Amino acid sequence: MTTRVLLAVLLAAAGAEASPSGFPLRPLSVELGVRVNDTTDQLRKSFGVDADHGVLVMEVQPHGPAERAGLRAGDVVTRVAGAPVASAGDVLDALEGRHAGDEVAVEYVRAGSAATARVTLARAEPPRMRMGQWSFPIPGGYSPDDAERELRRFRERIERQLRDLDERLRHLEQRPPDSDRTAL
Repeated sequence: MTTRVLLAVLLAAAGAEASPSGFPLRPLSVELGVRVNDTTDQLRKSFGVDADHGVLVMEVQPHGPAERAGLRAGDVVTRVAGAPVASAGDVLDALEGRHAGDEVAVEYVRAGSAATARVTLARAEPPRMRMGQWSFPIPGGYSPDDAERELRRFRERIERQLRDLDERLRHLEQRPPDSDRTAL
């Protein structure tokens, strides 16, 4: 019975509705060029942010899209492409489905003054994947489209193997007890 519960959990994780492949990993094709942290009410107040959301820019990629648009470390970003952001995951969600060269509005607060920057997104280098609010380089340098295909193939292979294992377990459970075995 424990094996079936484990199988159900694995299938649920593999079948998450997070991407077209159904796998919770998603490719990132663009980048804003910032590293951000979540904020608290107290922190936002100390930065002069009136909004009940926002992420603190901890680092701006030198010569990256955000720097070219004028963003700096210490800014509190409140919206990306019109969507309110309260976490790194929200920023990534706002960029999903966009392409290198697309321009997005980034609303932020600097020294208590609200402003908007127009950021031209760059291709993610190296190609990256995301899971929730975390992103990481794609092993082997796959392009995001290649990675999506590989993830889909991986999911399909795992599902086939789990179905086969489940069938074997059902078959074993339906077999009559072996009369040659001695009960201990």
